[in-house]
Amino acid sequence: MADDTQRTILLVGAGVMAEGYLHAAQDLGLRVGVVETPARHAKLVDRFPCLVDFEPVDEAAAGRDESWLAPATTLAARLGPDAVWGFAEPHVLATAMVQHRLGLPGPGLDAATVSRNKALQRAEFGRTGLPQPAHRHTRRLSEATDWALARLPVVVKPVSSQGSQGVERIGTPDAWADAVARRDAEGPLLVEQYVEGQEYSVEALVHRGRVLFTNLTRKETTGPPHFVELLHEAGHGADRPALRKAADELCRGVVAALGMVTGIAHLEFRAVSDDQPVIMEVAVRTPGDHIMELVGRAHGFDAFAACLRLALDEEPAVPDGHGPVRSAGSLFLSSPGTGTLAALDLSAWAARSPEVARHDARLAPGARVRPAEDSGDRLAWAVLDCATPDRMRALARELAAGAVVELTGDAEPAPGA
Repeated sequence: MADDTQRTILLVGAGVMAEGYLHAAQDLGLRVGVVETPARHAKLVDRFPCLVDFEPVDEAAAGRDESWLAPATTLAARLGPDAVWGFAEPHVLATAMVQHRLGLPGPGLDAATVSRNKALQRAEFGRTGLPQPAHRHTRRLSEATDWALARLPVVVKPVSSQGSQGVERIGTPDAWADAVARRDAEGPLLVEQYVEGQEYSVEALVHRGRVLFTNLTRKETTGPPHFVELLHEAGHGADRPALRKAADELCRGVVAALGMVTGIAHLEFRAVSDDQPVIMEVAVRTPGDHIMELVGRAHGFDAFAACLRLALDEEPAVPDGHGPVRSAGSLFLSSPGTGTLAALDLSAWAARSPEVARHDARLAPGARVRPAEDSGDRLAWAVLDCATPDRMRALARELAAGAVVELTGDAEPAPGA
């Protein structure tokens, strides 16, 4: 578009998985201002000529929601942006507030606030009759003892977190007593009845309250007790119309319940059966684990550019999401034991291009490692791009087996290894 060269987007947060937005902005001829840590900005500024301004966030405070509002407001005042877009979980509230103050498109303050608090989500989904687990929001874990023991197994989770942090499945009275001893003073927690079923997510693009596009992602996790995600398969469900229909209907119900206006909805659920989904949680930001890149690869379009169009209050041209052209996945490697990482050899992954589109280590030799209990424990990642789902899953198994992980002599094997 001819006038794109004069338009500016303020990007709140620009982590590694946000670089797709910067590539898309360059292709569209847009100017970009970023709110980021100085170290992260230094890694971007020479690579992306579209970056025209920057406001710093303190590295030590970057994980807190409240750290982003003041610099985002300062940069917005300086740039007068045509659009504001947030990246990850800590950026959601600051982005929504700046969007609201400037009258710019976004999910809306209600949707942003509810998305950042799992207890508020449970209240809103209960109000609107959407399917979700039985649950209790408790100030102290011990206060939920009678309720939990009558419903074992249950899942305990913080009301505001990401990446499986603090998520724990508890299956026995002894395990509950142990969790209470460890976590009773942790603060408000959500206790939910455990739902048995395959894990999925829906990634939706929403414009003025209307869902334009949905993608279904299948998950593979470490299983109980922490359910850390190790494989995401985008473009799933083309051969399962009942599951796709149920996921789409659930997503539209969630968007309506949130009063969401414009942006990304990332809805996680478990399926008791193909036509019986149960909500786990929802976010109104870019999904993690490279899922946005997977969506674009699976469906053959630039999902990041579509999001920038949404931020500019345009309706992007998108596929319907039900006819993927490829099978795209992201694989994550968990440590086989607890100890110090002595070596991590991913050379077998490098040899598998182009099906292994990109890969990298997350942790370096010398790091203390353990079998994954949250997303930060994972050792390495790879983005997979294959012709069929069967090929993608086979490749994921081959890569996991082919990675060489060496731990020092003080290492302890994973339980059951």
